[in-house]
Amino acid sequence: MVKEYKEKIITVNLRKVFDKPVTKRAKSALFVIKEAVRKETRAENIKISNLVNETVWERGLFKAPRKITVKVIPGKDGVNVYLPDEKVKAKEEKKDKPKSLKEKAEAAVAPKKEKTGVEEVAEEIAQQDEEIKEAAKKETPKGEKAEPKETKEVKEEKK
Repeated sequence: MVKEYKEKIITVNLRKVFDKPVTKRAKSALFVIKEAVRKETRAENIKISNLVNETVWERGLFKAPRKITVKVIPGKDGVNVYLPDEKVKAKEEKKDKPKSLKEKAEAAVAPKKEKTGVEEVAEEIAQQDEEIKEAAKKETPKGEKAEPKETKEVKEEKK
């Protein structure tokens, strides 16, 4: 029977990697890490984090590390492998969707979030940009450039 655990820290010796051809060392190091974790946890599905992968490939294809220490954390669908100092974010559970028609109607009628001042300013700027682009697209006589509409602020500065 397998013991339950929250997390394990394992040091994997990558000595077997150096018996492989030089051009396959980093790739086989990941395989050796998976095998060591599989032997330790008896898990079928093993996911290696990007930081562990980057650590193995850090010095290139030919110069894999001799040892690596990893943290193993069980998940719903298997085991995840991280570096010991890597911070792991817990995934938030998705909100349940309303099931009945009454709940769907209440969700649709629920008050929507009001816009803040920053969002309003951002929308105004976006509208001004669109107006400028439209003015530039209008046909102009040859040799002349299309002048965008002047905004209120520019007109006030000219006065």
